[in-house]
Order: sequence, then C-alpha cells, then structure tokens
Amino acid sequence: MSLAPPAESLFDLSAAHRAIRDEASRVAAEFAPRAHEIRRHLIEHSEMHPQLWRVFRENGWCAYTPGSTEDGGLLAAAVVLAAFAEQGIVLWMPVLSTAIAHAIAVVGPDSARATWLPLVAAGKIHLGMAATEPDSGHNLFAARTEIRRVEGGFVVRGLKRVTSGLDVVERVLVFGRAFEGDRANGYTTLLVDPRAPGVTVTEIPMRFREGVRQFQLELDDVAVPEDALVGREGGGLFALWPFTDVERVLTAALCVGSADYAVRSAVVRAKERVVAGGVPIGVHQAVSHPLARLTARLAATRLLVHRAAARLDAGAADTDVAADANAAKVLAADLAFDAADHAVQVFGADAWDERNGWLDHYLDARLSRSGPVSNEFALNYLAEHALGLSAHR
Repeated sequence: MSLAPPAESLFDLSAAHRAIRDEASRVAAEFAPRAHEIRRHLIEHSEMHPQLWRVFRENGWCAYTPGSTEDGGLLAAAVVLAAFAEQGIVLWMPVLSTAIAHAIAVVGPDSARATWLPLVAAGKIHLGMAATEPDSGHNLFAARTEIRRVEGGFVVRGLKRVTSGLDVVERVLVFGRAFEGDRANGYTTLLVDPRAPGVTVTEIPMRFREGVRQFQLELDDVAVPEDALVGREGGGLFALWPFTDVERVLTAALCVGSADYAVRSAVVRAKERVVAGGVPIGVHQAVSHPLARLTARLAATRLLVHRAAARLDAGAADTDVAADANAAKVLAADLAFDAADHAVQVFGADAWDERNGWLDHYLDARLSRSGPVSNEFALNYLAEHALGLSAHR
C-alpha cells in the first residue's frame, strides 16, 4: 500500500486558496502603479483608498473568518494581504481589524459579536489595538492602565503608546488592569471610542511607518459603557491570546509579501544596473548570492506562514498555533528587513531618493522586527513554551 499523500496535499495551497490568491494577485497588479497614492490617501484622508477598499468589499476579502474552513479562513486572508504586499501595497489596518474580530468571536460576549463582527466582515469599519505602554512596551503583564468597574460600565485611566491608525478606527481595544475598588484582579479588555470625552490623542511623528499614523492615547477617567466589554471582566488575557495568534500570522504574511517585492525589484535592477566593466552588477556573486539566499528563505518562510494559518483554521491546539505564529513572525520580519536591506544596496543612490519610495519600504521592514510585537518577545514565547525554559517577567 502506498503511503504517498495525494498530490494536492503536498504542502501546497488548495485549489480554492490558489484561486483566491490568483485573483488577489491580479487585482494587486492593477493597483501597483498607484501604490504611493494608496499609501498617501490613508495618511492624508484617514480612510482606506476608496477604490481599493471597494474591491476588497466586493470580493469579500474583509469577511475571511479565522478558524473557518467555509470561506477560506485565516489562510485566505494571509494570501490576499501577501499578494498586495508583493506589489508594494502593504495594508496594515485589515490585520488589526481581522485579529480583533477573531478575539471577539472567540471570547464574546454575544452582544459584541452581533454588533462588531458583521461590520468588520462588510468592511464598514476598522478596529485598533491599544496594549503597549511607554514604561513596559510589549510586557503586558506590567501594564499600568486601570479599568475600574462603576455603575453602568467602567472608567479607564492610563497611557498607551504606540497605537496605530486611531484616526481611522471606529473603536480601539484597550487592555488594562481590572480593579475592584483598590484591588487589582486580572486584566480587562474594552472597546473604547477614541473620540470619547476624556480621551486625548497625540500623534507621534514616526513618518507614517506601516503607512498609517501612529499615536499616543491618554485616557483620563474615560467613561465606557457596559456593552464595550470584550470577553469577561478580569479575563482580558483570554481575549489577547487569540488576537495575537492572528496578528502574528497576518503580520508575517505582509512581511513575506514585502520580502518578495524587494527581491523581485532587486533582481530587475541587478539585471539593468551597470557600474563597471560594462556588465550588469547581477553577474557578481556579491549581488546574486544574497538574492539567491533570500529566495530560499522566502520559500521556506512562506510555507511556515501558510501552515500557521491553516493550523489555526483547522482548530489545532492553541500551543501549536501560537508556536507556529511566533516562529513565522520572527522569520518573516527578519526576512523582510534583510531583503529590503539588500535591495537598497542593489539600487544604490536611487534607493535614498525619497521620491522612489524605497526608504519607506526599508524603514517599514525594519519596524517589523520591533512591532507589532518585538522579535524578542516572540522568541520569549518559543523559549518558554516550545523549549520549556524558565520565563522571567
């Protein structure tokens, strides 16, 4: 009896996922000449590019539900976002909205599911995340933001930084310590209106990294209604874990797409650029071998991203999914930066001309190693949960 698996299962996308990827690639190629316009529109008008976002909505690309095998699931979302990144169009806001919607779907309550999930699926709103703080960074266990129970809801006091796209989102998921009187009891997550009384939003001048505005969010005794609760009071970590798995997988997908864009662009330039000897620089191994090595890493990392997404969709054990998601994020972020770095070397002085957009690509790739979670924190997870090493918090 042959133990060989059927050809369609040989670590490849299904026919349905290939069709989704191919259509996304076709559309992304049409929008590619307008990549700079698409990036600037979100920054200057605080909305997704209308024509691009209409195509997303018409194709149902906003509605992919992680964990679902019916509509394509997280894997479908990953291949779509990667397809656009491969054309130099990195779309960060759908990552946050999809990840937060998944957290709401997992932990509830039903009222939050009924209110927010249809809006995200229809592409009518975006959601943001406010977890990191100036003094603790990605160490959520050291968060100082206070969420206190009061009659009819909650009061929130704290400071969050860095928070992406507050000018775009309808609500921002705020993570903080749950207080009952003067006693802390776990953590709580709330969907807060960034325009509510007591909220101060201050833009951080980061030159629009990730193609969005970045902000500090100050919450000064902000009154939040009862129905803003995500999950259960004191159980905010249970909302964060499903969020982080999806966020890491989709971030990795964007990084893989960005790395593909950098490598292909560098190859084209290496075939054209002549510096000395009358031959293109691509004939030199100092140029070609790094590109070949990046291509090998790209193939391997893409497979891991696909596996991480497919495992989550298939309902694999949380620890397995989280290990894959963190590993994919680390490898993809390093790959994106290394690919962008070598592309800058290949392009030479042209890469430093701000009109060409390569500085944005290079700096965004560098940021992917520090956020949305730093590679060090992703490695901490692997060290503790995959290797069984002691954790220090």
